[in-house]
Amino acid sequence: MPYSSQISDLLIREKAKPINKLNEFYQIDQQGICKRDILVQWIVAQTSQFRHSIKTIELAVLYIDTYLNYFNITQEYLQLLGISAYSLASKFNETEMVTQIKLYDSDGKNLYKNGEYDEMEEQIMKVMGFQLNYITSSDYLLAMNIEIHENIQSLLLFILLDFDIYKHSHIELALAIVVYTQEKQIQFTEKIVALSQFIHNKILKAQEIEIEKQLQEDAKYQNKKQRINKKITKNKILSHKRVPNQQI
Repeated sequence: MPYSSQISDLLIREKAKPINKLNEFYQIDQQGICKRDILVQWIVAQTSQFRHSIKTIELAVLYIDTYLNYFNITQEYLQLLGISAYSLASKFNETEMVTQIKLYDSDGKNLYKNGEYDEMEEQIMKVMGFQLNYITSSDYLLAMNIEIHENIQSLLLFILLDFDIYKHSHIELALAIVVYTQEKQIQFTEKIVALSQFIHNKILKAQEIEIEKQLQEDAKYQNKKQRINKKITKNKILSHKRVPNQQI
């Protein structure tokens, strides 16, 4: 399909995602989840309080993926990588002043030393070639005059959290979102239509899992409630038996 000059410019500037499928962080376990997705989910949960733009989250994920494919990192420093990537993305993309975001334990103690935060940000900057302004899926959507409203943001976030979808190029993901939301009547390639259907199926699967979890939680609650009621009833019976006969 023909592209506008703005989209063509984005295509020229977009860099291929540095993804090594043999990397252990992208290996899917029996539950269909990889370590990379767990890290991204954790970052989204930790930073939801800031209410930053979806572009900031997109950039943070790009920094994380790039780092994971250039450096070996142990489990103990994964959180440091995630929060440092988000901190850098915030400093670059957000309009208000953003300081270095740090992590604390339940006692308010810093999980990492100040020097470790600085070193991690420096490593990320180096692996990114000191270039933090990367093209993302939301850039293509804006170039297509697609408003990034709440539903679109939710779709973009869902994609970021699922490497199986996210591994596609940003232009493909943007077009798949347009097909999925049916915001424009355009002729799309079979690949884009298939990707859009793939996203749709993934969302349905995620919804089924959430419903199943809720049903299990409801069942546990009902069982617990019944056990408590039985215990209360039993205690009432025993208590009644202990009451001495009163003389009339």
